[in-house]
Amino acid sequence: MIPKFPFDRINWLSSSFLIVTFFVALIGVPLYIAHYGLDWFQIALFVVLFATTGMSITLGYHRLFAHKAFKAGRTVKLTTLLFGAAAFEDSALDWASDHRQHHKHVDDEHDDPYSISRGFFWAHMGWIFFKLYPRPLANVGDLKKDPLVMWQHKHHQRIGFLVGLVLPTLLGFLYGGWVSALGGFLIAGVTRIVCVQHCTFLINSLCHTLGSRPYDSRTSARDSWLMAIPTFGEGYNNYHHSFQHDYRNGVKPWQWDPTK
Repeated sequence: MIPKFPFDRINWLSSSFLIVTFFVALIGVPLYIAHYGLDWFQIALFVVLFATTGMSITLGYHRLFAHKAFKAGRTVKLTTLLFGAAAFEDSALDWASDHRQHHKHVDDEHDDPYSISRGFFWAHMGWIFFKLYPRPLANVGDLKKDPLVMWQHKHHQRIGFLVGLVLPTLLGFLYGGWVSALGGFLIAGVTRIVCVQHCTFLINSLCHTLGSRPYDSRTSARDSWLMAIPTFGEGYNNYHHSFQHDYRNGVKPWQWDPTK
């Protein structure tokens, strides 16, 4: 007898978005470059948006909101909430709730939302396919009191669409017309989203599989200098799980952690 697949538990919106953006980037960008080439503007726009959205996840969603590792004013909060939404990794409220649950129950097959105990793919992105709403959000009562966080939670999909996709398309159009607008959409928009997301996902999968455990060998969390590079310091995951409320991940002077 073929086991019944839990289709009723699939989050079709998140699953479709992850799959479609990946294949649009994989197929669309090579076709665009083959037809129109790649200029400095498209590269610069990708780098700037990769840095701003990636840092908004690292500095904002992770260290500021999930761990309260430092205090910030409205400008920093608003900036990280706007560009964090453009990474399409959910609202800061949902993200922080999942991450706090992960730290509290790390490696637990049932209570850790992206436990490596359920396999590499599950920890990387499989868990998102089955992430149902509404979330309980019982562990983020402090964030619910922040009006900026709640505003972003209500509108994060619209914000993400405007900042993450419309903005690079518009900037491309202003730079070089419709051809450049298409490049902005495909490269600094869709491909940048895919790259930022999978860099984040690799912290949950690769940094719980490969690397050193100099601070705590009881959990699967590992330090990876390689993953620290594209994630602005997040790769030092063993240190982070040992001292989760520290604003630093790369605590040594030579460790790459521009977020700190």
